[in-house]
Amino acid sequence: MTIRACSIILSASILFSLASCVPIDNRTGSDFIPTNQVLYIQTRDFEAPVFTALADSMNMSAPSYLQFGSVNAPLFGNTTTAGLVQFAPHSYQNEYGEDPVVDNMFVNIPISGFTLFNDSDRYIPQNVYVYKLIRDLDHLAVYHDSFSSDYIDPVPVNKPGHIFLGRDTLRIDFTDAFAYELLEADSIQRDSLEAFTARYKGLYFTTEKYEGSAAGGRINYMDISEAYIYLNYKSGGGDSLLTYFFNTYGTYYNISSHESSGLAGDQPAKHLYYEGLAGVKPCLDVATLIGQIRNWGLSQSPPVDTERILISRAELVMPVEIPSGQDYSEVNKAPGLLYPCRLRANDSLTYYTPLKDIYYQNSGGKMNRSHWQYTFEITSYLQEMLRQDTVTSRDNLWILPTYSVSTNSGDTYYVDNFTYRNTLLNGSLSERPPYVRITYAILQQ
Repeated sequence: MTIRACSIILSASILFSLASCVPIDNRTGSDFIPTNQVLYIQTRDFEAPVFTALADSMNMSAPSYLQFGSVNAPLFGNTTTAGLVQFAPHSYQNEYGEDPVVDNMFVNIPISGFTLFNDSDRYIPQNVYVYKLIRDLDHLAVYHDSFSSDYIDPVPVNKPGHIFLGRDTLRIDFTDAFAYELLEADSIQRDSLEAFTARYKGLYFTTEKYEGSAAGGRINYMDISEAYIYLNYKSGGGDSLLTYFFNTYGTYYNISSHESSGLAGDQPAKHLYYEGLAGVKPCLDVATLIGQIRNWGLSQSPPVDTERILISRAELVMPVEIPSGQDYSEVNKAPGLLYPCRLRANDSLTYYTPLKDIYYQNSGGKMNRSHWQYTFEITSYLQEMLRQDTVTSRDNLWILPTYSVSTNSGDTYYVDNFTYRNTLLNGSLSERPPYVRITYAILQQ
């Protein structure tokens, strides 16, 4: 047994020695690769021409949460928001009974969250006003500035003196006059959602503007999908109940007013300003960026046309000011997810949508607090822009908040049109300005 084992070991050693003496040519096959097809991967940074602007046609329809409230923020000034929504009977019936007498009418709306700048404002009193709409909500006029006081009856339909103290549920008691008005619905309106909303056009929730120069106020996020209006009345000697739901299948949207327009400007600056809802946003001037890349390509020897630049990865890097000490109060006001979005238009609506790069792995969106920056992948979009003959301001990228909805088929990303946050980012005159980094290869002619 011992002799056989030694023989096996010896044989293996001989085979290893013979094999190790065979020379290996790593160039084998290289002569068959045309030299004009060898690609060299390189990286280059370009200045990101980002400025602060007002986003036109901010679509505020179908938000996850309807809202009302008012806040005052340093630098950004006041923001006041309100919500509009249609409502309809939960079930239809032929008759409401003879000579109905109203007992009460009310709604309990769950509050899903708040925007606060001071914890002490969590329970500040806010007057709540609910008005009925007197004009049809145009399904195309769903932008933040498309609503005016002409849409509402100036007399509130909720009982006077209603004060909200920031609890988990908002209870609103409606006037008897409004309840009796609902009981006047005719047989057609009692049997048709379209006929009902044609007469009872919807409700408008609001409060007064927060006064004061210091930071303060509160914006409230209402979960209308979990709320019902109850109308209790007596008819024919018995008790009756009508239930109404907020029509999230119809038209509902938020509106907002801002005082931050003075922060917008297309000149180089130390800071860029981000504000939620329809406030100011950073905007990447894509035409200027493409011009930089084209000029760089033409300056190479030999010159390189943009059609020959193959981008394997492109990142827009937007640093934020590094907090001093342990003071994170400013960066904590930033939204949870940001991403470059482009302006789109169909036959009836103009809206913003995230780049499809958001679905790629490691696409960014969250602030990196190790490097104090946002990093957004824009690979496919930048490659597309390099192939276009003409790039205009319609191709600019807007840095907007996003959120995702998970389904069985995957995640879908939307622009967040209901959350208010604000923050500062570094501008081109800062020590750490925004830039675009591309990893690329040059296709040979």
